[in-house]
Parts: sequence; structure tokens; C-alpha cells
Amino acid sequence: MSRAAFRQAEIERILRAAKNVGMAVQVDLRSLVITIHPTEPTKVVQPVYLAPDGEENWEDDIRL
Repeated sequence: MSRAAFRQAEIERILRAAKNVGMAVQVDLRSLVITIHPTEPTKVVQPVYLAPDGEENWEDDIRL
């Protein structure tokens, strides 16, 4: 796959993903910078919540 075909495939993948979540995409082809803009001002993307970290007890990990 040529470099141009690879870049085109990557941009098409980004465009499809943005369309699926209702976002608009701005692509600068010279610098390959992609900016994603919400199309609806009231639409908020939910953050991903990870499991909370437990208490850190470093002294238990040290075996002398």
C-alpha cells in the first residue's frame, strides 16, 4: 500500500468514526492535522470512567 493510499484510508476511517458519533471533521492536508468539532452544541461526549485506584502501600512491596 502506498503512503498516499494509507493516508487516504486513515482519513476515511476517521471520517466514518466522526460521522457515527455526530461530529464534524476539519482536515489540513498539508500538515495532516485533523480537528474534530461537535455538530450539536448541546451534545456532550460522555467521559470514560476507569476503576478507581486503591490505596498505595509501597512498604509492603519492598522485601529486604
